[in-house]
Amino acid sequence: MSAQTPSNPSTSYPQYPAAVHPTSRDDETKAPYDDLIDHYAAPYGSQAHRTYAVDPASMSRHVREPSFPLSKHSYDTSRDYKSADGHNHDPPDWEYPPPPTKGEKVEKEAKTWRSYIPDSLACRLYLLTVLVETAIDLAIEGDIILRFHDAGSSDSQDMARRRMPVYLSIFAMAHVFQFVLALDAVWGRNVLQFITLAIFNALLLLYAVIQITEISNVTLTLTDGISHVSINTLAIIIPVVISVAEIAYIALGWKIYTEFGWKVYKFLGADRRIKTMFTHHQIFLCLVKFDLFFWVGFSVQFIWLVLNHHDAEFYLTCAAFPLSIIVLIEGHLAARHENKWMMLSFLTGCGGAMVYFVYKLVKVLRYKDTDVFKEVWESLTTFSVLAILLLVVTFVFALLVMNNFGRGLKEQIEKNKHKTQGGLSRGKSQYVHRGPMSTHPNRMSID
Repeated sequence: MSAQTPSNPSTSYPQYPAAVHPTSRDDETKAPYDDLIDHYAAPYGSQAHRTYAVDPASMSRHVREPSFPLSKHSYDTSRDYKSADGHNHDPPDWEYPPPPTKGEKVEKEAKTWRSYIPDSLACRLYLLTVLVETAIDLAIEGDIILRFHDAGSSDSQDMARRRMPVYLSIFAMAHVFQFVLALDAVWGRNVLQFITLAIFNALLLLYAVIQITEISNVTLTLTDGISHVSINTLAIIIPVVISVAEIAYIALGWKIYTEFGWKVYKFLGADRRIKTMFTHHQIFLCLVKFDLFFWVGFSVQFIWLVLNHHDAEFYLTCAAFPLSIIVLIEGHLAARHENKWMMLSFLTGCGGAMVYFVYKLVKVLRYKDTDVFKEVWESLTTFSVLAILLLVVTFVFALLVMNNFGRGLKEQIEKNKHKTQGGLSRGKSQYVHRGPMSTHPNRMSID
């Protein structure tokens, strides 16, 4: 029985002529489906006639479950895929995200050396300032050391000839140490280390001012050196350079503090407990680094200016010098890996070092009027007192850091470690743009 069209127009059913009989206007706006299919099927042209070997055991599985392991990467699978002609071909790529193309690999290798240059302008200027200060002061210190080395002296002036090159060498070593810590502070985003570097540079300024008086009091007949500039003029230039650098450190340090504050917040999150533990961790690492400098400075002075090669104490001090460095490295590794046994060993080493420095300080103060300590007791006392104070503070923060073991700081740092490796430490985003979809056919997109 055929359907009849109702006679009443008001009760007629709605008609959809466009859905049944497309008009000429619809033909003009209709999407070219054949072109779209050819466009999106182009990347799969190499796999158009490929057949796949199916595991018979997989036939017992659910009909919707794939017979190939999705958990493995395509290049890790052991299945053999063959085409219709019997030749082996690469298996289909099921991994996500897709691997980078050759162009991206070349671009990544070309930018490897740039990853060591900070993106922040303040960090670049900071490192440039430290580099310029270090280069100028090292050149001046080297010229002065050569003048003392070439100067002739009598027996009464031999101590001054031995003492000044050692002090100048320690001063030069301090500048190199400062530059290394500046690089470490920028790369590790250690805001507290920038503050301590400003304080350390102020101490260098004080030492440079005292050095002017010590050099002017030397009665040796000095040569003109390499620069042929008066030695008193060179001694005055050093504190001037350090003063200008100190102003730059304070200004740039404040700018870096504001920049790194937000980056550290993104790195650690909003958990105040994690931030407090991370602060203790950073302070401890900073103290360990400065312990290293004062331990080395004291040992160099004591070995070269006080001890005699025929004394047993000379060899004991030389043996304790590398041992102390090993103890400090052990403390750094213990805090990084949260190893309690290593931290306990570090605390034991700190206790032994404290006894050593107290013994040396008492000996220096007791024999300060003798010929051996008369010219060097002030410098040795300063280094030993600073080393003891740093050891006490380091011991306290080592206990705080060890108490924080197992409370989530290590896991938080490891969880966000890929952000730092991906460029977050240099102010970049951790997301990577892999190009258009046509170059990565397995990549899904919602437009």
